Amino acid sequence: MIPHDPDRPQIDPRHLVRNGSERELYGLLCGTGYVPGEQVFGDFCESLKSGRAWLVSGTRGSGKTAFPEAVASACNLTMCVVSGRDGLKQEEILYDWDREEQEVWMRENLALAKELPASEQVRLLETARKMKWQRQFLVLGEVGLAYDLAAKAAQSAPRNPPPVLLLDESDKFGASIEDSLLMPLERGLIYIPRYEGGCIGVSDWESRPIVITTSNDLRHKLSGPFISRHIYSRFANPILEKELEILRARNPKASSAQLALAIKLLDAVRGIAGMEDHPSIRESIDVAGAFVRDSIDSLDHRVLPRFFCYFVKTGDARELLGLQLDYLLAMTHAFHPVVDTWLGSSDSEWAMKWNIAG
Repeated sequence: MIPHDPDRPQIDPRHLVRNGSERELYGLLCGTGYVPGEQVFGDFCESLKSGRAWLVSGTRGSGKTAFPEAVASACNLTMCVVSGRDGLKQEEILYDWDREEQEVWMRENLALAKELPASEQVRLLETARKMKWQRQFLVLGEVGLAYDLAAKAAQSAPRNPPPVLLLDESDKFGASIEDSLLMPLERGLIYIPRYEGGCIGVSDWESRPIVITTSNDLRHKLSGPFISRHIYSRFANPILEKELEILRARNPKASSAQLALAIKLLDAVRGIAGMEDHPSIRESIDVAGAFVRDSIDSLDHRVLPRFFCYFVKTGDARELLGLQLDYLLAMTHAFHPVVDTWLGSSDSEWAMKWNIAG
């Protein structure tokens, strides 16, 4: 669990959306440096209004995990995170019992019972066995904790916002984990056998955790029942204008020359035949950040290969790009109608450099 900042006010994104303040929520997200696409932001708002979890799939580096992190940061919400991996067990994410503490509890009561008359021993031990399944012995995993926090938030006065629950890389969960999540995603409740309270969570749609599930679509195909409990979106790499907007938000100190270099370079790399793993928005952000850090305003045959490490993922790809240095350098120095026009719209000097009409 990543707790919220107690010294900052909290904002309920569901409340904003249901009161027609979607643009305010959009502005809060942009304030964190995350600029969401209009379509995916609209889908997220629908998930908030419906109370459904939101499932986002897409290629690596497209901003899936960063979105819920931005929501939690912008609205100052507690965030619970489950990261998909092989061998993940239900008790790690839902709940488990503290067996050692339960044993200590029973030993203590057995010792007390021995000092009582036989007629009272049975009653004491029956009570002890029931209390063995009370809340103090229950250990909640991240999913259980998120639903429990949501229930407590709904009961608070004034009412607090629910937490964000990130189910990251769900394609690594496997069938048993997916099945264990069907009930909380649908009912908002986690039923616990023998537990004195019966279940944890909250059934009210407006009070449930804000659940965001991500998938890279690589390991396992998600089941139909699991998918059906979500609003669905597909994250794709943004168009160049949106990518520039994101880069400027994430690298506010970058000059127009540095933004242009980063975008033109990676746009050229994406167009090279034979590249199997194209650079994503994540690599764009990293490259632009590297240019700012190293004060890079231009590239040449010596400098350019230094930055291949940010977006080249195989030896074959590095060799391929090494043969394309002249092409890549030519593209970074050439006029790009989309990139340079976008930059020139807010930078008069850049517009003059490329003779872009206002």
